[in-house]
Amino acid sequence: RVRRRRRGRRARISRGRATRGRRRGRRCARSWGVAARVMRDVGAAMRMALTMMVMVFALLAFAPAPVGARATVEARAVGEGDVLRAVAPRRALRSLPFMSHSGLSSPTHRHHMSTGVSLELIERIAIEHAIIVTWANFHYFDFAMNWVNHLEALGVKNYIVGAMDEDLYEALRKIGVNSWLMGSKTIDAGAVKRDFGWGTPTFHKMGRDKIRLINDFTKSGVDVLISDIDVAWMRNPIPFFRRYPSADILVSSDNLSNSTHRTERQAQFRVDDEGLQEHPCGGTANIGMMWFRSTKGSQALTDEWVRNLEKDDKLWDQAEFNNLMRRGCQSSPDGSGVGAGYDGKVQLGALPVALFNNGHTFFTQRLPEHLKVKPYALHATFQYEGTPGKRNRIREANQWLGDRDTPEYFEQKFMSYTPRVLADVALDDFAALGHPNTKTKSMPPLKEGDPVLKEHMRMVQHQIKQLYEANAIAKKLGRVLILPPFFCGLDRVWFPHAGVFPGSMLRLPFICPADHVMAMEPYGAKFTQEYREYSFLRNPSMPAGVVTRDNARRVSVPPNGSFLKTRDIPSEYAMCFKSGDTNEDDGDECVPARNREFLAAQSVSLGSDALATLDDVAAALSSVRDVKFIHFETVIGVTTYSQAKTTEQLRMGIFCCRLGSHDFYKVDEVELFEKATAAQLALPSGNATETGDVAANNTDAMMDNATTVMTMLNMTTLNATTIDDVEGVESKVGENESVREMSPTTTTTTLDSQVTVSETGAVETVKVAQQKVDEGEKENDADNDDDNDDDDDNEDKKKDKEDEDKEEDKKVSDEDEDIIKKREKLGVDKAQLKLIKEKLLGDYDDTN
Repeated sequence: RVRRRRRGRRARISRGRATRGRRRGRRCARSWGVAARVMRDVGAAMRMALTMMVMVFALLAFAPAPVGARATVEARAVGEGDVLRAVAPRRALRSLPFMSHSGLSSPTHRHHMSTGVSLELIERIAIEHAIIVTWANFHYFDFAMNWVNHLEALGVKNYIVGAMDEDLYEALRKIGVNSWLMGSKTIDAGAVKRDFGWGTPTFHKMGRDKIRLINDFTKSGVDVLISDIDVAWMRNPIPFFRRYPSADILVSSDNLSNSTHRTERQAQFRVDDEGLQEHPCGGTANIGMMWFRSTKGSQALTDEWVRNLEKDDKLWDQAEFNNLMRRGCQSSPDGSGVGAGYDGKVQLGALPVALFNNGHTFFTQRLPEHLKVKPYALHATFQYEGTPGKRNRIREANQWLGDRDTPEYFEQKFMSYTPRVLADVALDDFAALGHPNTKTKSMPPLKEGDPVLKEHMRMVQHQIKQLYEANAIAKKLGRVLILPPFFCGLDRVWFPHAGVFPGSMLRLPFICPADHVMAMEPYGAKFTQEYREYSFLRNPSMPAGVVTRDNARRVSVPPNGSFLKTRDIPSEYAMCFKSGDTNEDDGDECVPARNREFLAAQSVSLGSDALATLDDVAAALSSVRDVKFIHFETVIGVTTYSQAKTTEQLRMGIFCCRLGSHDFYKVDEVELFEKATAAQLALPSGNATETGDVAANNTDAMMDNATTVMTMLNMTTLNATTIDDVEGVESKVGENESVREMSPTTTTTTLDSQVTVSETGAVETVKVAQQKVDEGEKENDADNDDDNDDDDDNEDKKKDKEDEDKEEDKKVSDEDEDIIKKREKLGVDKAQLKLIKEKLLGDYDDTN
């Protein structure tokens, strides 16, 4: 019984435990089931919410901009010309990228194509089956704005910009620019945001992204114009491309001469006198501007192009395209310019270099102006200072629209000056090497010691020295310096040449781009902080009403001996680029030295002698401290010795290239502070041995010098407040010397010394009366005889004259104090009048 009771008790305990365990299990199961159901429901809700968020972002991203915003284009007047300035469309709702990334990444738009662009986006933006495409990173944001603003100004809307990093993508989306996050397949996230640098490994990786982009768009079903970011569009090119429906590919060229009018067969295919280059494969294609029709031929070429580049990372994308297109390339059979290429699989055409310009034809040759055609585009190639050089070239041509949203570029105070060139440089020697006087292909390259090379170096180095002095003055005055136009005798090429780039139509001498002379790239961002392009006065984004005579002052500088050896850049060499309309030419208003408002501005004199230091210059100009622009008639002889070493300077560039090497520009031996002597004043250019053609050429330069000296000495007189001031000086200058009455409303018929004056606000050119010292017929005869006397007699007479001058100065010192002040204000003293009298009379006789 005891055992049975024990067994029964153990059994009951076991059953109780089992029952309690089953109960706990059922309770846990019920709890876990509830939790699982809750988690499942929450997950479903989160997925639904995430889906809705993605749909909202997609709708915002692809929603069309308001019609009014996309159609907004402002036209405003800049200076005296009307310049269209486009305003990028602004979206009512700003869409931000969701989980965007760049570099070694997959772009975040729909993944239909290798570069991330979707077919839906392309089809929505394309107009009449065509789209214009470029790409960039945030480092080139201002270039992207320049590119976009040019198209907007033309009314072109079917464009899109591929953003290689999130910063550019966000910046473009915020202002309503069509864009997508392109990313990069091979460039890492850090490098994709920096300057690619031409020829660097990163640059070549970027080129592969570009070719993948081209390949994607040729398969999109629409025709595409691929454009580099440093292209500026001045006309809508799509109608031009549509003239050639049989062409699969039209591509820009690095050729340097236009060949659209070489044969009679080409005439029937020209529209508005515009056509393609004569041969589709004649020369080197530049892939900065390419038109692809969506055909099997263009798709086949771009497919092989991408495959070859991905197989060999040493291939250059542009060189590989030239290899592909030249395979089996044939000339145009009918004269249209379209011919077979790529083993007959595609029809090719080369865009005319005068209409779709490379950097040499537009900036250096100015080929559109010479041929009187209206260009479609310019491409900032053939330059020597990287991104800063590209930016400055486009600015020099007044085609830069990237400063529209940066008003600080125009808010500082500025200084400019009139550049001078050596008068004894024979410009005809340069002209003999340029178009159309010679064919450089048959000429040997320049070599060390060639006279024409020495003259080029001497002429450019003299201009650089002036720039350095001007920079020192500008920094002392706290002003931004407007660079001068540089006058060059020879072209710059990266290999030995005979004076111009072989095959080009460049006329010598010429106004050369600043990167031919100065090294801008090492200066970095400081360049745009301290300098402006020489055509700054006509920058398209210049605020209206700023460039006026009331906002400018001219600074007259007493001429010294170095000045009398120079001349102005001859007026036949135009400095300003035409605005694009072949019938529009308003002269050289972009240059301070030739701007009508600057010429009519009031003048301030530095006195009769050179100043000792920059502090003295600042003190002399204290009255114009608050004026927006000050313009020096010259910087030669502003001070008694060089001030260039007082400040940091732009590094000098090089001349490239002669046989064996290049030559560095040096200014150590350039003299700008030589004092004037009687012997220098008696000669046209300070050289007693000049004969023949050189002396004849220098006669014109001599007369220019006389004109400029007279203008500088008389500029203050022309700006005198009343005619009485002038007449007061006339009566007191000297017993036997007189200054003829000078008024903005009177004209004399002696030597032509031209300046521009206005009292009523309208600019009119008047002849300024020549200042001469009339000492009677006998004294004039004596002066003429003095020119033939020996040196000893000249010295004796000079001493006598100095004694007479001292006595006369003593008499003048006793005159009325008010008259003396007026005389000092007008900048006319007896010594200067005598020097000018000798100079003018001697030069006038020589000329006759």
